Amino acid sequence: MMKAKRSIVIMIFIALFALLAGCNVSHKQTVPEDTDPDSVLQSLYTAEHIKSVKSAIIEPLNKSSEIEQGIRIYYQYAILLKGAVDQENKDIANQLYIVTAVENTQENREISVQYIGGSLNGEIRELRPRHKTFQVNACRTESDSPCDSGDPTSYEAYAVIFSLDEYSALEEQGNVVDITVRYALGKNKKELREQFLSDSGLQETGKAAVSFQLPAAFH
Repeated sequence: MMKAKRSIVIMIFIALFALLAGCNVSHKQTVPEDTDPDSVLQSLYTAEHIKSVKSAIIEPLNKSSEIEQGIRIYYQYAILLKGAVDQENKDIANQLYIVTAVENTQENREISVQYIGGSLNGEIRELRPRHKTFQVNACRTESDSPCDSGDPTSYEAYAVIFSLDEYSALEEQGNVVDITVRYALGKNKKELREQFLSDSGLQETGKAAVSFQLPAAFH
């Protein structure tokens, strides 16, 4: 009985999450290819209310999934934070972040991210990993960086977050992360929202899936 009730609660949670995600149409944006890693870290610290960390490792992933011309999902960075403390000086479990961003330069097409999921070394957890949207204030690596003039380029990113206290310990090498992004496409935001709320549902849906082997330093 308890198991059945728990399953019902989980399904209700997923349905509510889907309702919110169905109205979350990604921004029209070009994703910078040369974002400085420190810019991503500082933006993530702000989004996660992190005051300090003992150890931060960040590595570029350099992968992407082309959905159609002008629409692409970029998998930008893997970040491992250990010994983090929040603004209230409370300890935060060690976290593995996969930072992604959706680029859309088409005038008459919209993309809505419906769901982001994944596994760590093949392990799947209910309602995990969590993910959140945050803004990256992107300093570039060139000498004429917009940040030098106090006018950083901003873009919307997603952090896929594996809380490592919920998974088996990372191996010394060969750790693999799998990420799945489910999305919907439409002519405009109004069309996507109307389809989502209609009996027939979303008409153009798809899935992008990638795997990463993390560097040996990620353990």
